[in-house]
Amino acid sequence: MAAMSTRSEEGSEVFQEGVVDWELSRLQRQYKVMDVEKRAYNREVHQRINKQLEEIQRLQDVRNKLQVQIGIAQSQVKRLRDSQRLENMSHLLKCRAQVQDEVKELQEQTRALDKKVGPETRLCGSYLGAMPSPL
Repeated sequence: MAAMSTRSEEGSEVFQEGVVDWELSRLQRQYKVMDVEKRAYNREVHQRINKQLEEIQRLQDVRNKLQVQIGIAQSQVKRLRDSQRLENMSHLLKCRAQVQDEVKELQEQTRALDKKVGPETRLCGSYLGAMPSPL
């Protein structure tokens, strides 16, 4: 019976070793599959990251070009405003010169009228002074 028990234990150990070997083999295959999947996933993630980085760079380039265009547009708007202001100022200066010329002309006319009216006014003034006041 002792011999049978020993054989039974040996058979049980052999069976257990077979199960352990089979489980180890299964886990090793599973590990290899998971490792392959992990590498594929890593490649995919790196490709996505690289595409995203390229897109970020492209968008930054677009933003930079837009900022340059905005700067140019703002500069053109400023030049246009300055040009309009210069036109307005030029017009105002012409108007001012014209008004000054008119004022000088009116002053000369007033002086000329004063010279003409001057002696006559003195005569009228002396005549008016001799008259009694209506009050």
